[in-house]
Amino acid sequence: MRSIRALIVIGALMSVAVTAPIAAASDAKPFHVTKDCAVLTCVITSSSYQGIPAGSVINYSPNSDGSLTAVITVKTGTATGRCDLAPIFGDPSSPGACVFASGTGSLTQFHLNVAVGTVDFVTWTWDGTYWFGSGT
Repeated sequence: MRSIRALIVIGALMSVAVTAPIAAASDAKPFHVTKDCAVLTCVITSSSYQGIPAGSVINYSPNSDGSLTAVITVKTGTATGRCDLAPIFGDPSSPGACVFASGTGSLTQFHLNVAVGTVDFVTWTWDGTYWFGSGT
């Protein structure tokens, strides 16, 4: 009897582990940001997500592979991600992309996947989805 209960518990736990990433992705919400940039710092001018409001700062640092590490800083936390802007510079009609999968404070377990676009050399956009959770 005890082994049957153990099998049921293990089965339930495995089911939760398999469906957790799916649940996180299904909870994704639309995300849009417009930002003005100078060199490796951007200031958000409009945002669809109140947790990353206008006035928030994004700092970038270059990586050896040509990508950029991006850190979004809000009053109550940070989110860190990686951006690939090579498609934009090679073909302005082709979007770049940023993926965020870690954060601190109010942005703990924050995930963000966005396409990067340009309005002009200073103004850039991010369009995609965000969610919170441990799933990818």
